[in-house]
Amino acid sequence: MLRPPRTTGYLLALLAFLAAAPVQADEGEEQPASPTTAAPSAAPAVAPSAAPAVAPSAAPARQKTSTRRRALAAAGAVVPGVLVHGTGHFLLGEARTGLSLLALEGAGLGLMVGGLGGAAVSGASRRVIAPIVLATVTGAGLFGISLLADIYGVLAPEGGTGSPPLALPWVETQLGLAYVHDPTFAYSAFLVSGMDLRLRSIRLSGSGWFALDDDNARLRAEGAYRFVGPGTPDGPRAADGSFLEIEGALTHHRYTSDDFSITTGEVTLQGRLDLAHIGRTLRGSFAEMGWGVAVEAYRYGRRPFEGNELLIPHFAFGMYLGHEGYPRGEAKVFYEHRHDGYAAGAKITGLGSGVPGHLGLQGRLYASPRWGVLADVQAGSAYVGRLSLLLRPGGSP
Repeated sequence: MLRPPRTTGYLLALLAFLAAAPVQADEGEEQPASPTTAAPSAAPAVAPSAAPAVAPSAAPARQKTSTRRRALAAAGAVVPGVLVHGTGHFLLGEARTGLSLLALEGAGLGLMVGGLGGAAVSGASRRVIAPIVLATVTGAGLFGISLLADIYGVLAPEGGTGSPPLALPWVETQLGLAYVHDPTFAYSAFLVSGMDLRLRSIRLSGSGWFALDDDNARLRAEGAYRFVGPGTPDGPRAADGSFLEIEGALTHHRYTSDDFSITTGEVTLQGRLDLAHIGRTLRGSFAEMGWGVAVEAYRYGRRPFEGNELLIPHFAFGMYLGHEGYPRGEAKVFYEHRHDGYAAGAKITGLGSGVPGHLGLQGRLYASPRWGVLADVQAGSAYVGRLSLLLRPGGSP
């Protein structure tokens, strides 16, 4: 049996010592006199719907952390935190949260190793590839989320960067422009429109991408049922931004100038967890996971339709922006395993070519109860950027 290097033992001992050490303020910094004064400064009374979401089991606010210790924790969250997730929280004195993040990393690594190992042993057989891909992507999601959560937790202000909305508008529309850089196709500029209609736990959505410089269009219709989480104001009140829902969608993409089209039907189980449930330093952040399958029919010219099956898991890490008033919104970084959109899948060489999906960054910010903006970028085998104007008729709930 191989023994771990002595440096690993020294590192773990150092982390344990620092985690157990009391958190002290720098010289000259004012020490809080009581737990009440140690609470976040954003204490003005607000309406319940605007109050920051806090996990029911969250402990009282900790003492003010010194600038030097926070800087050390931020550095540790990157090195060696990129390999040992939770290091930043250990250095910050939040050992319990650090252990939770380390456990998430371990689970993610286990799923990734098991998935890749299963693919190697089975030769990526179609009979077993579905659970292998889902396990591998889920593992990668847990690994990435635990890393980003560690960095967020040591850098975020007391109380987090924002609070989730506890109710959603009945109607939300968008209209904007998008740019796609793909050397394979002639299109580049698009008009993008969309609308969401909600009634309590039910959502109906439609969107369209229409090329302005080519004969290309992508139309999509969605229907979703939310089991738990924020709904419209006339529904049950949500505790925070966490949700679980099932979504069905139908997409038709016409490449008229290239003489082919793709029609896709899919179903996805997806959810969000506010990470305040894991630790108080993670207030204002969230993680998303989704697992789905799709069947697509594509047609070239007048030839008969041909079919194909897709696995469409995805994951994201994000943060809420703003606790009350405006501007207010959220931002997230995400991974989509699907290859049938404009960004498609990543271009890499070797055995993994054609397998990974694409990465993206999305931000949504409302400047008033009615008006907001949506911006996102995606990178796969093509690069996509979008900027849309959002409108909530009647204002926010």
